[in-house]
Amino acid sequence: YAMMSWSFEEYISHFGPSQSDDLKILPNFQIIGTSGTITTIAATKLGLLRYDRQKVDGYEMTSAEVGLEIDRYLIGGPEWRAKNPCIGDSRKDFIMSGAAILRSILRVWPTNTLTVADRGLREGILYSQMVKQGFLS
Repeated sequence: YAMMSWSFEEYISHFGPSQSDDLKILPNFQIIGTSGTITTIAATKLGLLRYDRQKVDGYEMTSAEVGLEIDRYLIGGPEWRAKNPCIGDSRKDFIMSGAAILRSILRVWPTNTLTVADRGLREGILYSQMVKQGFLS
């Protein structure tokens, strides 16, 4: 996992901000994650007994929360991941590849907030904005 994460970071690091922490001073910088790993992380963080698109789509997490959830996956190991209803036996190993990539992205592009979009990027943005504006709860 660690080697995979650092290897991926080497590939994307030249696309990131300069070493002067330029990105950390942008208060509105946000990452929107669509499908796959980020939706699974949201579902397990929410403690869902089965995946629920309505609860996951538009859900916001901090980078720290994402990191803690990935750490739970690592500590629990493949057996724990296989038993988790939102991961399951068929994805117990694949989820760690996605988690390694996601953690690399968060190291290169630090952000406070990640928004999860299960219905596609445009739908996720629209949903998130409608919730913020009070049109949806």
